[in-house]
Amino acid sequence: MGPADDVLVLFTEEQGAIADSLGTAASSQARSVRKVVSPTLTRDGEEAPAFVAEAMVDATAIFAPTAFSLSHTRARLEATRRGARIATMPTITRETFVRCMSVDYDELERAGERIAAELSDAGTCRITSEAGTDVLLSLEGRTAICDDGNLQAWAAFGNLPAGEAFIAPVEMSGEGLVVFDGSLAGFGLLHEPLRVTLAGGRIVDAGGDAGEWLLETLDSGGEAGRVVAELGIGTNPAAILTGTVLEDEKAIGTAHLAFGTNVSFGGVNVAGVHIDGVLLQPTIELNGRLLMQDGESFVFARMRSDGASPRGRT
Repeated sequence: MGPADDVLVLFTEEQGAIADSLGTAASSQARSVRKVVSPTLTRDGEEAPAFVAEAMVDATAIFAPTAFSLSHTRARLEATRRGARIATMPTITRETFVRCMSVDYDELERAGERIAAELSDAGTCRITSEAGTDVLLSLEGRTAICDDGNLQAWAAFGNLPAGEAFIAPVEMSGEGLVVFDGSLAGFGLLHEPLRVTLAGGRIVDAGGDAGEWLLETLDSGGEAGRVVAELGIGTNPAAILTGTVLEDEKAIGTAHLAFGTNVSFGGVNVAGVHIDGVLLQPTIELNGRLLMQDGESFVFARMRSDGASPRGRT
């Protein structure tokens, strides 16, 4: 951020204190700072009102501490296309901000880039867990992204706090059972496992109260809402499981799967929703080779042997 920047702080009322802090910090460095209150939406991935989209395309740098995620919306994509640097911060709390922002960003980049490279090179991905997950995905032809907090480049986009490597699986390829046992975006902590059945890359069944909520929320985003959209792996050593997916999905030892739209990061599915669910201590195989076993990443093991120690808590 510099003297040529027109900064937008886009926020919902419950994130007002964080928005005030961001605005104050930006005002000492940027050419202008504008704060815009967004109405609280109903789900992650829902399009914001026109006045929000218009404010976004007028800015060169955007902070978005909002109640629901704008990361995968047309408004965010258009602002990115025009070159804005954007940090989305959905559901962020003061505790998450303090805990997860002060990390070694060189290590965050190193871990994220290594995992992203492994995902990009893979054709198939199998995820299993002690909780019962056993699902097969295709990653063929897809390129993973490292979310490491570096948002300095023209049109850079990511979460703050950062800390994941993620990829859009081939839509319609997921087969098997996913058991979410961490948290669910927009729902919170899962006090009992949520079993989700995939066939042809779509959710065909989900059990319990959380499952009912998930299906209703995904269906509110249109016919394509139930399509598998994302596989991500957490890399932030300060992140813990809190019930806020913005932090939970960054925790080392977790993976997450999302459903709904993914055109914003290399997929082809368009929906008015994007919901992430967190898996604890999964085992992940890429082309039959272990990337993670019971939450222990072989990438992090190699980094520790090199002298680094990115240990996380879930």
